[in-house]
Amino acid sequence: MIIKVKDKLFSNRLSKNVYWIFLGNILHAILAFLLNIFVARMLTLNDNGLLTYASSWVAFFSSVGTLGFNGIISREFSKNESKFNEYIWSCTWLRVLFALGAIVTLQAIVRISAPEEQVLHLIVLCQSLTILFGSMDLFVYWYRYKNKAAITAQYRICSFLLAAVWRILAIGVFHNLIFYAIGVSIETLLFVFFLYRFYRQNYTRKIQIKSKTMIRMIKMSYPFVFSAILSTIYGQADKIMLKNMMDNNAVALYNASTTLAGLVVIVPTTLIEGFRPDIMDAKCHNELLYQRRLRQLYALVFWTCMVYGVFITVFAKQIILLLYGKKYLGSADSLALIVWYTSFSYFGAINNVYMVAENKQKWVQFITLGGALANVALNYFLIPVLGIVGAALSSLLTQIFANFVMMMIIRDLRQGFRIMIQGIILKEVRE
Repeated sequence: MIIKVKDKLFSNRLSKNVYWIFLGNILHAILAFLLNIFVARMLTLNDNGLLTYASSWVAFFSSVGTLGFNGIISREFSKNESKFNEYIWSCTWLRVLFALGAIVTLQAIVRISAPEEQVLHLIVLCQSLTILFGSMDLFVYWYRYKNKAAITAQYRICSFLLAAVWRILAIGVFHNLIFYAIGVSIETLLFVFFLYRFYRQNYTRKIQIKSKTMIRMIKMSYPFVFSAILSTIYGQADKIMLKNMMDNNAVALYNASTTLAGLVVIVPTTLIEGFRPDIMDAKCHNELLYQRRLRQLYALVFWTCMVYGVFITVFAKQIILLLYGKKYLGSADSLALIVWYTSFSYFGAINNVYMVAENKQKWVQFITLGGALANVALNYFLIPVLGIVGAALSSLLTQIFANFVMMMIIRDLRQGFRIMIQGIILKEVRE
């Protein structure tokens, strides 16, 4: 039996969460972008490419280090809210253990692959501490579930501003890449410190870690762990392959184009994180509302990205010249192409929300495997021929294949594909 409830495009809880997540994300994105521009202008292409290359390796383990818990913990809060403390601490403990192993593994990788680059080794070590410090960010999902997204937004901005002072001094005054890398980890450390302090003051001081809960959460999240590994392969493989097949300069130019293409991330990410608790709750109580929320989310994300894509394509050269300067003009063509992959990449995040809600998360790993294999193969063939434009084309084709085509060809996910198409064409988005 479906219980009918009054449906608005945004419920009170949803609107408050979306507002604060959006405000926090847009402020953080603007500040981070300005810092990125400052660093790009201050550094040579080679040094900027070196920082980007190190960040790509750290990003790989950071993504995997979530252990897939970010995708399922909101659903578990909805099912059994009284166990929130147990869920948070059990998952956090597992992530801490992984982080320690990841730091060691990262050092082994860069020392074997680039034994002579001592600066690279230190940069990776300093930045990899973010994996350890970020293990406690599950508090964020609890605050959002309790309609306290304002807390995380405020703490995130404060942490960024404090760490940004360090990073600006590191580059602008001391011209030291190692100091800059330390500043990246300081931001994460400050953020989790503020989150933990608020949690102890307002919820509970008791730490609950249960092996049964850890095993249960791992069993549910393992598809997302595998997915995270593969997603990061085709999210970072292009930059890693560019350095190995070309040079640091190519990495820096490509990073400029992906940075500008990704500026729109604040909107879809805010919408996805804001809608997630409402979608999970509606799945448990109202199927019609649940499907409508998904259609609304697909529609908002798709059309936002389309408008942004047109703008960037038309003004790519002027934007790069204004923000990065003449030395980055070589990234204009790749920017005009890679900006179009944004809609399809964010569809992947919405697809994951759908699969979790439907308990079909086993398909996440297969979709991501297909995407990872396609991306590495396309990069291998296209980079030698087209350079950074080849990497951009690989990213675009990969996202279309993984997040659109595979949703269509897998029978078990075709309902989700239909909901996606309905959202894109704005069908049944409103009552």
